[in-house]
Amino acid sequence: MAAAQTRLDIAAENLSNLSSAGYKRREAFGSLSASGASVVGRVSGGRIDAVSEMIAVLGAQRAFEGAGKVVSAIDQTRQHAAEAARVR
Repeated sequence: MAAAQTRLDIAAENLSNLSSAGYKRREAFGSLSASGASVVGRVSGGRIDAVSEMIAVLGAQRAFEGAGKVVSAIDQTRQHAAEAARVR
């Protein structure tokens, strides 16, 4: 969820600075390891395209929603396991 939030923050920053002189576009770069996913923003210096940034916002939103569903599924599994342990 933190990775999705970082992606969203970077895209929002790019959109808010769309017409700022001298602003350099940041891109989200991610990595996946055993400890989880991480995303960092790096200056790319490229031109800011509003449509591409909005697509990035939508992608981050979907990733956040997906992570929320995973957390809910884990919580439900833990609840079922706790209930099963109490029955015994």
